[in-house]
Parts: sequence; C-alpha cells; structure tokens
Amino acid sequence: MGVLMHLSDLHFGAHDLRVCAAVHALARELQVAVVVVSGDLTQRATARQFAEAHAFITALQAPRTVVLPGNHDLPLFAWWERLGRAYRRYARWWGNDLEPVCDTGGFFVVGVNTTRAWRHQRGSLSQAQIGAVAQRLAAAPPDRWRIVVTHHPLVARHTADGDHRPHRAGEALACWRNAGADLLLSGHAHEPALREVLPGLWAAHAGTAVSVRLRADAPNSLLTLDGPASGERRLTRWDFDPERGVFTPGGTGILRN
Repeated sequence: MGVLMHLSDLHFGAHDLRVCAAVHALARELQVAVVVVSGDLTQRATARQFAEAHAFITALQAPRTVVLPGNHDLPLFAWWERLGRAYRRYARWWGNDLEPVCDTGGFFVVGVNTTRAWRHQRGSLSQAQIGAVAQRLAAAPPDRWRIVVTHHPLVARHTADGDHRPHRAGEALACWRNAGADLLLSGHAHEPALREVLPGLWAAHAGTAVSVRLRADAPNSLLTLDGPASGERRLTRWDFDPERGVFTPGGTGILRN
C-alpha cells in the first residue's frame, strides 16, 4: 500500500521557500506514491508563478500526481482571458483535463473542477459533473479507497464557512456517498479539519501547504493518507515547525469505510 500526500493552496508568488524544502524532505521520507494538489497553485495565475508551482510539484518525484485548478489559478486582472481562455495558463503545465482520475496504490482518486470563469471566489458543481463522478466511483475496483478531490469544500467546518461550499454541494454529497465515495479532499479556506459527514464518508480539508497566507491561527500544513488494505486508513495532519524547519505530525485520525 502506498502513501497519498494531499497539498492545497500553494499560492506560488506568496510562498515560503523554507517550507517548500520541508515538503520535499517529508515526501522523500514517506516515499509518497501519489500527490494530490487541490488547487490554488498560484497567487495571481501568472506564467512565472505557474512555472514555479510546476517545478515544486515535479521535484516531489511522486510516481503519480493529481492536480486541480483553484479560483486563484484563473486570471484576475487579465479579465479578458476569462472569456474562453480562462484555463490557458494552467493548461500549459497541466493539460486540458481539468478533472483527472488516478488509480494507484489502493487509491481511486477522482478530481472535480469546482472553479468557474465567471466567479472569483465561489465554486459550483453542475448536475452533469455530479452524475459523471458518481459513474466513475461506481466503476472503481471494489478494493480501492474512493476519493473525490475538489478545490472548494463540500462540507462547512462551521457556520461562517458556509459560503465556501460550491453550489449543489448537498446534492453531490448524497449522490457520491451512494456511489461509494469514502473520502472528500479539499482546500480553499486554509484551515485543516477532518470529520465524518455521513456514515462511512469522511471529509478532510487541507490548510495552506507552502504559502505565507496563513489563516485561523493554523500553520502551514498538509495531509497524508495510508493504512492497511482491511478497510481502515490512517490520515495524518502534518504541521510546519518554523523553529526546526520541518513538518511534524499534528494529529492522526483512523478512517474506516
């Protein structure tokens, strides 16, 4: 069984090189099999920031990588690029598939693009997306952990966090759980959390991995998921220790499906 590393909200252009080096060191130590990045690779979607983000992710040297765009990965000031070319800069490095699927190391990962060219912050899901993800989950091999990745969180951690949820989040939760989803991974709010939202369906929110844009008194953080093939998985939150310059375990949850 492999180790999955979940990163989010890198915000290159507002990143900390020391934290970046610590992420690379942890990935080597854990021998990560797959890296999942749930959006906001850049701060302002510039060519240089995308190049820096690509170099950082490539240097993790994971055998498999799943990358999604976040709302910060669409041009803000070059508004005219949102008219039919919103993902042009992103696609130069990551291709035109905005909803990648990865089957590796016991993980079946389905990416879903919740960003919209006409929105700056709020995300959305279409009924077609919800149905397509359900079909992919239902077709996954039975021994896999079925994971859905979005930039915007489908589950609010607290009342004030409700605006971060994409439109049709409730519909998606029910549909994907019925299709066999085990875990939802997301970012956007820069505040890590883990909870069981429905029986057997967990939601894990990553903090900001390497950005200086810290929120809610949370440090730079990331998540890893591993465990035996018995239906039990161990999800670990790793927090950056600025005094030591390394990521250390900040808590572990045992997930069962």
